[in-house]
Amino acid sequence: MDKLLNITLTHEFYRCSKAFENFCNQAVYLKSNPSKSDRIDCYNSYVDFLSHLYEFYLSFIKNQLKSNKLSTYEIHELNNDMKDHEKHDTILNNELKKLLRNRKNRIVNGYKDNLIMSIDFYNKKFPEKFAEHFRYIRNRRNHSDFRRASDNHHISLKEFFKLYHGYMLIMYHETKWLWDVDIEKFEWNGIEEFATEILK
Repeated sequence: MDKLLNITLTHEFYRCSKAFENFCNQAVYLKSNPSKSDRIDCYNSYVDFLSHLYEFYLSFIKNQLKSNKLSTYEIHELNNDMKDHEKHDTILNNELKKLLRNRKNRIVNGYKDNLIMSIDFYNKKFPEKFAEHFRYIRNRRNHSDFRRASDNHHISLKEFFKLYHGYMLIMYHETKWLWDVDIEKFEWNGIEEFATEILK
């Protein structure tokens, strides 16, 4: 993998992890004495987590399509008539299906699920709208769209959380073991340059 892309992906996953930590902390605050700002911060942290995780996966998908198009098209049953976002959705759904299949096989082979999901969770019918909804929530976070303030359009964050939070945890934790780097030993390039400028 290209060195600069590797740095970028590591940074994206670091941002994802920080957003997830913030969300977990905010969720605890909500259970005690939640203020309006606590509610907003919790919402923001979760949407940031989803957005960074989506961008992380999307980078791999785009790279796969660019570098190994014929094989990728065949594996995922893509065609040239599909729009880019439809290709991305198909590949993302297939990636989640693979993760679910692998985790289910671990349970079947006697290993405990590290997220304490039961076999029933993995036996559920796959939600084919998953990637489309994931993309929609990511877009809602990144654009000043009036639908962000309403639950009457497409899918709300509340509905997304109810339907897909378990899947998001799987996508995050299956990635974390590989991309959770020692930040003290990692090369940060432009980030270090920015910090140096601030400290002048």
